[in-house]
Amino acid sequence: MSEEILITLEVIPGGKRYPLKINAEDEELVRDAAGQLRQKYVNYRQTFSNADLSERDLMAMIAIDMAVSHLRLEKKNDTAQYVSKIQQLSDELKVFLKEQ
Repeated sequence: MSEEILITLEVIPGGKRYPLKINAEDEELVRDAAGQLRQKYVNYRQTFSNADLSERDLMAMIAIDMAVSHLRLEKKNDTAQYVSKIQQLSDELKVFLKEQ
């Protein structure tokens, strides 16, 4: 059984530092996520520069945006309906072949 290797990685969304302990194998994924978060923060800060929004407000808006994107991808990649249909067709094919 392989041992998990934990590393500490610091992410800085919205100008605040957050040290994270993550699996070493997830480092690239976490860095990419932090980069996306930083970019969204910059975009939101520019888009809503005239609005009276706190850092917390911006981060909340970004969290909602990213959650919606995640749910869209989950819905798009939901293969349960296809697996069910394939199983049904496979069962029908087995019955048909037995009758032959």
